Amino acid sequence: MPKATRTVPPISIRQRTIIAGLVLLLVALPSAGWALSHAFERSVTASFDARLTAWQNVLVAALEVNAMGELEVQDKLGDHRFHEIYSGWYWQISSAEQTLALSRSLWDQRLQPSVDGVVNNLILRPGIGPQQQALRVSERDYLLAQLEQPIHVMVGGPVAEIDREVAAFNQVLWLALAGLAAVLLLFLAVQLRWVLAPLASLSHQLQRLRHGGTCGPSSGAGSASPSSRLDSAALSSELKPLAEALNDVLERDEKLLEHSRAAAANLAHSLKTPLAVMQSQLAELPPQLAAEFTREIHRMDQVVQHHLARAAAVGTHQLAAHANLQAALQPILAAIASMAKQRQRKFSYSQLDQPQLAAIAVPVAAPDLQEIVGNLLENALKYSHQQLSFSATISTTTAATVSGNVTGKVTGNVKGVADATAAPPTLLLQIDDDGPGMTDEQCQQALARGKRHDMSVQGSGIGLTVAAELAHLYGVEMQLGPSHLGGLQVQLRFNL
Repeated sequence: MPKATRTVPPISIRQRTIIAGLVLLLVALPSAGWALSHAFERSVTASFDARLTAWQNVLVAALEVNAMGELEVQDKLGDHRFHEIYSGWYWQISSAEQTLALSRSLWDQRLQPSVDGVVNNLILRPGIGPQQQALRVSERDYLLAQLEQPIHVMVGGPVAEIDREVAAFNQVLWLALAGLAAVLLLFLAVQLRWVLAPLASLSHQLQRLRHGGTCGPSSGAGSASPSSRLDSAALSSELKPLAEALNDVLERDEKLLEHSRAAAANLAHSLKTPLAVMQSQLAELPPQLAAEFTREIHRMDQVVQHHLARAAAVGTHQLAAHANLQAALQPILAAIASMAKQRQRKFSYSQLDQPQLAAIAVPVAAPDLQEIVGNLLENALKYSHQQLSFSATISTTTAATVSGNVTGKVTGNVKGVADATAAPPTLLLQIDDDGPGMTDEQCQQALARGKRHDMSVQGSGIGLTVAAELAHLYGVEMQLGPSHLGGLQVQLRFNL
């Protein structure tokens, strides 16, 4: 079998910006620091060489040849470091055969000259002094008038002084670069937040539309309500065309949905009359044939009602809609209570005028909320034997995790304390009856989108399908399972 390829998720704009900023900080700043440190080291070395050369010139100026032809230093160099033994500062004068003079700091040691045989040719180089000291040496051959052979003059100083200056500079340099990196990181965070603000605004508007919030004015005359459009005026010029295109798509979809609703209504009226005529003609047929036609006409009516209900459910979905729970469901509960009393059923339900329930705004259009709950209550009333119930509760503690596919049972459960996470408040509407109930397979079939379950199955009906379709369109979690009353239990979870 071919090996499945793993899809790599695309890099987000935020990640791209962070990566680019980190590359700048981790590559550009260290490179700049190294360049500055190297340039400073070269500058310090050049300055140190200039000092050595200056001492060398002072030393040559103090040289004289006495009457016996011997070389003497008339003026000792004034720097005390040339008199401290192994101080690191040394001078030495030599000829091709011997050492003619040297500083007291050399004591019994000698510097190793680098002779190229070219008079007045200045040589600046690293060298080794007493006790393996690292030196910087300036040396040159001079030809004095009183001498037949050139003399070699050397002045050396410790490299440790150069290293100390460079180390002090590097410490300040890298501290400054670290501070600059921190400032750049802060600037990057502020810049990222500022640059992505229009995208965050667009995402926020889309989320509000998705959950039934409001955004801004509509994008044209004749379009839907202002709350169902993105506010393109509040976005940057780069995102404004995108927002306008999304508004056009929303407007076109709403027109298509409205057209579907109108077509469904026209179809209902077109089929109602022929079915009524056929029903009226059944009396003229033989009893056996009339019974068969009655079953088929009833079956046809059920199928038509089923698909018309699904089309109507699809057409009613609205973005950016909210419904007050009490205002929307109180009339439905009162009507069901009256019908239950007529059918001698016991109907118990939560009072929606409680403080915690009265002010709840459900992210569903009021007509659709009434359609969902009304169909479910009518279905429960139809198939109940003696009683049915309706309850509304709010959960604001932990999030329940629903595992597996929709099975018709309530499979959600709150994990252990370590796994429980804070969740936004949810509204749970629960409807129970003591009817025949439904099997797991029937529950799965009832909740499967786009599939019609068998109308002849006891305990099922068109209302359940319509409610499932609308719940799915609004992102409402709908679960079916056994009830504590012995029949069917329906749970609806709304994210508030």
